[in-house]
Amino acid sequence: MPANPIRSMRIPGEPPSQHAPLLPTVVFASYKGGVWKTCLSVAVAERLAMTGLRVLFVTTDKQEDARSRMGIPPEAPPIAQRECGPGTITVLSARQSQAIELLYRQGPVRLGVGPHDIAVVDTPPEEHGGHLPGVLLIAITDGTDAARNLLTMLQGTPSNTDITLVKVWQTPPAVWAHDAHTIQRVVGRYMGFLEDPLPQSDAIKEAHDQGASIWTLRRSGTTMDVLNGVESLAHMAWQRMGMDQPWPAMPSPKATKVYVKGWDPNA
Repeated sequence: MPANPIRSMRIPGEPPSQHAPLLPTVVFASYKGGVWKTCLSVAVAERLAMTGLRVLFVTTDKQEDARSRMGIPPEAPPIAQRECGPGTITVLSARQSQAIELLYRQGPVRLGVGPHDIAVVDTPPEEHGGHLPGVLLIAITDGTDAARNLLTMLQGTPSNTDITLVKVWQTPPAVWAHDAHTIQRVVGRYMGFLEDPLPQSDAIKEAHDQGASIWTLRRSGTTMDVLNGVESLAHMAWQRMGMDQPWPAMPSPKATKVYVKGWDPNA
């Protein structure tokens, strides 16, 4: 359990820039679609659950792409729960106002979702995706975003939010490092960044499109490169929680097939 859980006051209206959610929260955002935002958020949620955490996955994207990509059938209720190793993932579809109520005012228990250790939020592709305060923001770009749009999203991020930049598709690490430092300089604040851009992987795309966990894939080539990147992002979330035990090793693909038991339609 977290050594120093993040707490917040009850807040009216939109969350002020210096407030924090009622539980540690990781937000995945991008200005445009098609950059693996949902794929990465789902994979990080699964990896956190594999460590034994109770993960609340909130999708505020109207397309609800995350639900189908996690294998949730269309007829499933708005709240679905999945066992993932010793942990669980509870998936909730919500409008942004509902997400604010859940994360900043009421908390998951008050809304009948049950106690959770960490929240992962998949936002729609828009410039306001990174505007929730007190979270770990994973901002994803493929390098073709209009510079002004990406910077607008990042400049609107509250000062108490930690930002990590992620570049998808193949780019020399030195080029990406230069670009990331340029973004930091223009926005005028420190941002971490994943040093190695995440390459395209046909195996991961196929698994994601079919609603299968990418953790069950054979770990080689570009697939392993992507999984290593996801591992780094999940570890960042773990550290944000103030966990006092070591980060658990990545489970093997064979073990992972047992870990992911499927969705409980009665949740």
